[in-house]
Amino acid sequence: MLADLLDARRRIVAHLAEADPERVTTAQAVEVFEVFAELERLVVAGKVLYSGRATQGTAWRDEGHRSAASWMAEKTGSGVGEALAVLETAEALQGLPETTEALRRGQLSASQVKVIAGAAASHPASERSLLETAAGHSLKGLRERAAQVRATATSAEEEKARYLAVHRARYVRHWADPDGAFRLDAKLTALDGAKFLSALGAEADARFDAARKAGEHESPAAYSADALVALVTGEPMAKSRASKSRSSKTTRSSGTTVCIRVDGSALVRGHAVAGEVCDIPGVGPVPVAAVRSQLPEAFVKILVHKGADVSTVCHVGRTVTAHVQSALEARDPVCVVPRCDVAQGLENHHWEVDYVVCKTTSLAGLARVCHWHHGLLTYGGYELVGAPGSWEMRAPPGGDRFETGPPPRRDTG
Repeated sequence: MLADLLDARRRIVAHLAEADPERVTTAQAVEVFEVFAELERLVVAGKVLYSGRATQGTAWRDEGHRSAASWMAEKTGSGVGEALAVLETAEALQGLPETTEALRRGQLSASQVKVIAGAAASHPASERSLLETAAGHSLKGLRERAAQVRATATSAEEEKARYLAVHRARYVRHWADPDGAFRLDAKLTALDGAKFLSALGAEADARFDAARKAGEHESPAAYSADALVALVTGEPMAKSRASKSRSSKTTRSSGTTVCIRVDGSALVRGHAVAGEVCDIPGVGPVPVAAVRSQLPEAFVKILVHKGADVSTVCHVGRTVTAHVQSALEARDPVCVVPRCDVAQGLENHHWEVDYVVCKTTSLAGLARVCHWHHGLLTYGGYELVGAPGSWEMRAPPGGDRFETGPPPRRDTG
């Protein structure tokens, strides 16, 4: 077996040593390219299939590496993260016979098998449909299908737990490219990502319009980059325009719009199961709890689906009238949760009946809470009970579902 592989490698090396693409026809180049593409998939299959067994020995330790992944990364010239992904995929394939067989036949690329294994490992019944998606759609389509599979849950609690896991893993990282460019990477929940994209899009559009009037033309990505810097460090152009044209006292302060698609049955049940949708187009799945939650400073469009048709469109504005908001701020100057004295960035919470149910924003049904406690009330299973002056926050059965407690207070003295 090994001798055959070594012979195949020798033949490929010999071919590449003498390769001169300019001396073949374009049709021949296409055929050669397709052969190498298939060989690449087969090589991926070999790496994945043998990776687990190769790292069970002591070879990586004998060569001075701290981990098997570090050893694999050196052998393949890749990063440790990529090597870890290969090992995780190899482990997941042990319970996915159809995917393993497709991999052996050279039908899956490294990216495809990683996506399929990641989704089907926890949802084995979806394996065949994911393979069909991989065969008939682009990698983007496969990723979207896999995201839907991973979003299916057996309960609202499971759905919330998955959402909170993403929330806990959130980050913003940066580094410098060799040419000195500043690079940025972030991981957010789908809901936060949707609000970010909405605000970024509005600012980028405003800058595009201003540039067009000035006779300047750059790529959409360039305007988005300028918009990001403006939103974080300066006065956004879109906000300035909105303040000049504002004619109503009751407006959306952030200008963001979030569109959520959800199946009616999922909305009623409280979580989405296989075959149902609850997502933000272009961003990804969100828990049904996100549909029912307060979305501070945002405007929400809920598209209720029944089968392939949109049966209802609900424009869920969270804006409270100026009079009610003034009374609410006077009544609740700090977070109403006992022993929490946060006064900045408070959010309105429909404590008695969820807004999706009551469709009202009366003073009696509202309370102001900090962002941290609002997250507990929305996703952590906590309840706010009582009345102004005698509020109580009740934990769900089993206690605190967040891994950390409330953020430490800052000494402002």
